[in-house]
Amino acid sequence: MVGGGAAAVVAALGGGVAAEWDNPRVVRLRGGCGDEPPVPPSGYTVMRGVFDSTAMHGKVPWAFAAPRALVNGFGPPKHLPVVLCLSGLGDDITMATAGIGFPGFATAARLGLTFAIPGGGGDLYWHPRADGRDPLAWAVDEFLPMVENRFHVGGSPKRRGAIGWSMGGYGALLVAQQRPKTVGAVAALSPAVFPSYDAARSGHSYTFDSEADWERYGLWDHLDDLTGTRVRIDCGNYDPFAPTARELLKRIPGAVGGISSGCHDEAFWRRRATTSLRFLESSLS
Repeated sequence: MVGGGAAAVVAALGGGVAAEWDNPRVVRLRGGCGDEPPVPPSGYTVMRGVFDSTAMHGKVPWAFAAPRALVNGFGPPKHLPVVLCLSGLGDDITMATAGIGFPGFATAARLGLTFAIPGGGGDLYWHPRADGRDPLAWAVDEFLPMVENRFHVGGSPKRRGAIGWSMGGYGALLVAQQRPKTVGAVAALSPAVFPSYDAARSGHSYTFDSEADWERYGLWDHLDDLTGTRVRIDCGNYDPFAPTARELLKRIPGAVGGISSGCHDEAFWRRRATTSLRFLESSLS
């Protein structure tokens, strides 16, 4: 039997219960997205700053998280792997550290990773835009070198990875495709990748500025370019992007991961955080 709230959503969406029961909005309302685990206590220090970015035409916030022992000058060696964390639509720099909580999950799993988190993603979709702003150049050409020089982490593709969720999951894959010598491994959580320009623009007018823009940066027609980068993709089975995630797993050479129970939400990303981070550490060791 459909509960009162779920029944109202089904009625609003139109169609019968059987047709709409798996609709992500209905699944969420009936509690079908799964548990949201708490973020484990973090053994990391998080540093924040502001960068005057040429690529972004102004000042942009950033964060960097490293094990406290590294920050204090003893314990873990220098040049730990650095993971570039690319945010989802509208998320700020705290989503990686406190929302999803990568440092906490890395602490609990005893992983030797650091996290470089560029702000300013907004709704720019992590690629060059018609107004001249270029979040890809900001993240890869300005921010990442600053982090490596200042904190003595990373230093080569074998010591750099990228992780992102939703828009940022697409962005992490885009980094590997557009800058193949930058990172050695990518973990994409619920990547918001579209199979066509029309699909991208339908309900998501901010994604690409033109069809030519999508053809260059849309990934779908350039998946073979990811050969040589280790790729993991995880997506919830009730996520609207699950069909494209399945195709990505089939078409990206050597991609691992899968579709498991969940929605396009923080709960799913927390549940898959440890697996994704372990994949990155093993790929970058």
